[in-house]
Amino acid sequence: MENKDRGSFSGRSAGKKFDRKPSDRKPSDRRSSSGKPDDRKAFGARPARGGADRRPARDLKDENRRVRKFAEPAIPEEVTGKELEKREAFALQSLALENAEMVAKHLVALNMFLESDPERAYWHGQSAVFRAGRVAIVREKAGIAALHFKKFDVAIKELRAAQRIAGSPSVIPYLAQCELALGDPRKTLEIAGSVDPKLLTVEQKVELRIAAAGARTALKQFDAAVVTLTCPELTLGDANWSLRLRTAYRDALLQAGRNSEADSFMAKYPQSFSAPEL
Repeated sequence: MENKDRGSFSGRSAGKKFDRKPSDRKPSDRRSSSGKPDDRKAFGARPARGGADRRPARDLKDENRRVRKFAEPAIPEEVTGKELEKREAFALQSLALENAEMVAKHLVALNMFLESDPERAYWHGQSAVFRAGRVAIVREKAGIAALHFKKFDVAIKELRAAQRIAGSPSVIPYLAQCELALGDPRKTLEIAGSVDPKLLTVEQKVELRIAAAGARTALKQFDAAVVTLTCPELTLGDANWSLRLRTAYRDALLQAGRNSEADSFMAKYPQSFSAPEL
């Protein structure tokens, strides 16, 4: 029977041999021979009825070797994975049960360390991608962690992958920050102007403001940067992005030569600008 997939190789003559070069993609990016994502069989497919795993021993050995080669960061004992937001947990339902539980734990740990230990958060993100690289929220979270750890090339790759998979505007603020970090403030402003703020969460709006203000500063538009950061969210002090927003606003005032306003702002929110205890 003729192989239906041969149409994709129509440029090759029938029966002609050709050399296949090894793929440079990560195991998480490859597809199985059936065309289905590897996630369903990786790290233990759902066992057949009765609890027995009927896969060949060779397949199990290969998967175990694949796991051992990747040094995953330790997950805090208190993390169960159930702390994950419902929307994010729902997105993991396409994965095998055991794999979904591990990915959920890595995402919870990523959120836990994002501000306090960006490097650790980054490696939790990479572990989640290794296990579930075709899930949009996994790529998005890994991209955000890479951005915080200043791995901008990795961040933009992960965020673009998330956008291709889901088409969601949620990654746009972080893509804008990546472009700024990579030295293209005009591209940052172009991205910032391409999304309707109504489609973003409060956190995403703040991230977009920080990116756009940074671009204005890079273009020497200091007063415009202050205007961009002037928002009601400056009064919120308990969000994980509050310190970065207030610091960006203070810095924008100073760069605009509005020192007295900067002093007044810092006096209003001393907890955000007091030196940490050693």
